[in-house]
Amino acid sequence: MDYRVMKQEDFKNCALSLMKAFKEEPWNEEWTYEQAYTRIDEIMSARVSRGYVIYDGEVVVSMLCGRIMTYLGFKELWVDEFSVHPDYQRKGIGTSMMQYVREQLKQEQEKISYIVLNTEKGYPSVKFYEANGFKADESLVFMAADV
Repeated sequence: MDYRVMKQEDFKNCALSLMKAFKEEPWNEEWTYEQAYTRIDEIMSARVSRGYVIYDGEVVVSMLCGRIMTYLGFKELWVDEFSVHPDYQRKGIGTSMMQYVREQLKQEQEKISYIVLNTEKGYPSVKFYEANGFKADESLVFMAADV
């Protein structure tokens, strides 16, 4: 497996992997290639963007991308997308990616204090994140409104 920092030339393979990962249970999402590529490109378009990939040959088996954000006296990585290719799930790849990202964040010039993200309640992803040191913050509420 080849672990590396995401570059623009990885976006195509990342989009294909995202499409496959989220097509499966429990998400059942039908991403087009254009939607997946655009999402990754948008997330990775800022100077504070960070992305990471794991390749097995030409296949992206995991990708994680987000943004380094400042909050009061600290910085945190806000994860906007994280996926593991369905053929590689339940093999430790996700945990390995989290370890790799933590190692990379320790090399940042400014100290990154936290990794934060949103995920769906009741989905297997909750148990995965808890097993990797994440805790739900009961003081927060996710809110959305129509435009």
